[in-house]
Parts: sequence; structure tokens; C-alpha cells
Amino acid sequence: MWVLCDINAAYVSFCQLFNPQFNLEKVPLGVLSSNQGNVVARNDAIKMLGIKMGEPAFKIKDLVYKNGGHLWGSNFNLFGDLSDRFHTELEAFLNNSIRYSVDEGFGCIDPRYVKDTKSYGVAIQKTLKKNLGIGCGVGISHTMTLAKLASHCAKSKEWKHQTQGVVVLDSDYKINWALHHCSVGSLWGVGGKTESKLNKHGIYTGLQLKNLDISWVKRHFNITLARTVEELRGTNAVQLNDTNESRNRICVSQSMGKTVATLDELTEAITSHCSKAAFKLRRFDSYASKLTVFIHTDAFNQSQPQHHQSQSISLPQHTADTSALLKYALFALKAIYKPNFKYKKAGVVLESILSGNDMQQLSLLEETIPLNIDDKTKVLDEINKRFGTSTIKLASEGFNQDWRPKDDLAPSSYTTKLNEIPIAKA
Repeated sequence: MWVLCDINAAYVSFCQLFNPQFNLEKVPLGVLSSNQGNVVARNDAIKMLGIKMGEPAFKIKDLVYKNGGHLWGSNFNLFGDLSDRFHTELEAFLNNSIRYSVDEGFGCIDPRYVKDTKSYGVAIQKTLKKNLGIGCGVGISHTMTLAKLASHCAKSKEWKHQTQGVVVLDSDYKINWALHHCSVGSLWGVGGKTESKLNKHGIYTGLQLKNLDISWVKRHFNITLARTVEELRGTNAVQLNDTNESRNRICVSQSMGKTVATLDELTEAITSHCSKAAFKLRRFDSYASKLTVFIHTDAFNQSQPQHHQSQSISLPQHTADTSALLKYALFALKAIYKPNFKYKKAGVVLESILSGNDMQQLSLLEETIPLNIDDKTKVLDEINKRFGTSTIKLASEGFNQDWRPKDDLAPSSYTTKLNEIPIAKA
């Protein structure tokens, strides 16, 4: 049996955990993007105000505060640490654990040893609440897609008072009932365009999708939807990658706190993004041979001249060395930069990634450098890991970094910085 554990409004829960004066169930609460421009996480109370995901912060701030709510900025050090603690706690209960995302984890339980799956799901939920203070929904069923459906039912406001946040779909009757009461668009693996196309064919519920002929689905849609149908019928057909496993693409980008016109400030931003991307490569023991740099003006301000440009470079060798990657990144930046434009976003993308365990393509006419990390980079990573990010950094990152987005609404790093540990006064 597959188990899916899903944190309730994860980023909001992480912030509220250290701000118990706000009731997570009743008070409108939200988290904004890293530049504090848009809503990226919401609890049920803020959804009831009609606030949608991605809405601009300036449009909804007054409404939230008028209703006694609160908005936080983003602190990804805090979010990442709490996510890691969540997955670590969850993995103690499950076999073949998969860290699917920041707030979702899959795993298996064996019905031969777990006689009462409902009670086991409740035990998982209570343990996470006790040890982390975080609420979650737990779904259990025969496949990952059905476990996702069970988790959706567990967290549904309509049924939450009955399910108490834990749902087990272990019989055809329960599965068909849940599918009949769920729209096809709420199913994992069915996007908005696919839902519209299914609706045109008269398919509106999950149960109708389950009963479709597989060959018809493949002919009119794609293999992804066909696998979803197989999963709904109890056949495991989906494979996932753990978030801790190496990736095929790494992108680091950020909207800036102000418009930037000078090459020096863009150089600071690209250096910072490239350093983070290279660190992620090394974290996954990976090496990249293709790099893309992009810069954008503010697309929402059409009164200003627009310039959206990118440049890709194929590297002669796979590398994870920050200095080597940065040399090409800054070359690409200079090639696409144009003066007299006000830039709002910049980023670096690393592709053509090899794992340290992969076979390396040798060069016929010149020596191929083995995949490894030099001692200097290892020492710098260890220092930054021990004493904090950017304790030692490249000079081209700058010092003031006025281009960075404001973070005055961001929560403190309650669990990762000693000087920001919460203080209780008795």
C-alpha cells in the first residue's frame, strides 16, 4: 500500500508554527514570493476571502489586514529545514520513501504487518503534529495516484470533519465513491488543458476517467493520461524521482527588488545565482556542460522599453566548479546586456547534467578531465556550511547588493540561526 503525507498549507504552517498568536484554521494567512510581490501559499481562511494563488500583494494586503489576517515573506532556509525535518520524521514510518516535494512524501507500508492501516495513518499524523507541530493529510491506497486521491479527500473541507485528515481507499467501493465525487481536474496527472478536452468528450468525474478504454485514451490524449487511468484501476504505472536525487536541470533566478540598469549590478546578481546553482550541482554530486543566462525587463510595466534575452553556452568539459561556470556566465551576460534598459529579473540555468557515477564521454583529440571537485571548492563549501551561506563568496557578488528584493516581511530563521532562536518570556 502506498502512503502520501501532505502538509496542510506548508509555507503558511511553517510560519504560523512560530507565531501561535495566529489561528491557522480561522485567521487569513498567506506567504508571499521572495520579492514579496505575489501570493505563493494560502490557508483555507484566506482562500475564503477570494484570494487566488499568484495574486499581486498590493491588491490583497488591505483586504487581508482588514479581516485580521497576516502576510509573511519567504525564508527558504527556514522552509527547507522544516521540510527536511518533516521528511525525516515520515521516513521512520515508511519503506521505499520518496521525497516528492517540500510538503509531500510518498512511501510504502506492508499490509501483512500493518493490520489496521487507518490507525497507522493516524499515528503518522499525530507523530508529526507532536514532534513538529505541523498538521498534515494522510492518504493510503494501492497506487500513488490513488494515495494522492485519498490525501485530497482527507484534506477536503467538505469531508474533513469525518475523515479527521486520514483516508484509506482499500476497496473498489471506496475508490469508486471517491472518484465519483471528485472532478477529473482534481486528479493527479490531469492538467487544465487535459481537463477541458476531457469535458468536451463528456468526461467530468474521476470515475468516468477510470472506466475509459486505455487504447482510446492513448489515441486521443497521451501516455501520461493512460498511466493515470491504469493507476486508478490499481496498477502501479508511475515512477517518481526523489528530490534528493540528481536533476536534469537546475535553474536559479530571482526578481529584483528594484529595476537595474548597470552591468555591474547585473554582474552581482548573475554571480550570486551562478554560485547557488554550482552549489546545488555539488550537493547532488553532479556536473553540467551547458549554461544559459537570461535577463528580463519588467513585463508588467509596458510603459518602459522591453528587452528579454538569453544566451546559452556549451562548455568544453562537464564541471561543478563555481569559478569555471561563472567565467562562461559573465561572458554570456556581456553578450546579451544592452544599456538604457531597466532589468527586473536575471537567472542562470545549468543543463546537460551528469552524475558523478555516470559514464563520461571522452574526447578523441585532447585529454578529458575526470569528474571531481577540487580541494579549494570543498573547503569553501565546508566553511559556508558551518558558518552560514556566503560567509566566503566571490568578490563579484558585491557587498551591498542593493538589487536584492526586500525581505522585511520574511520570518526569522528560527531553526537554522542561533541568534534568531525564538525567545520565550515568562
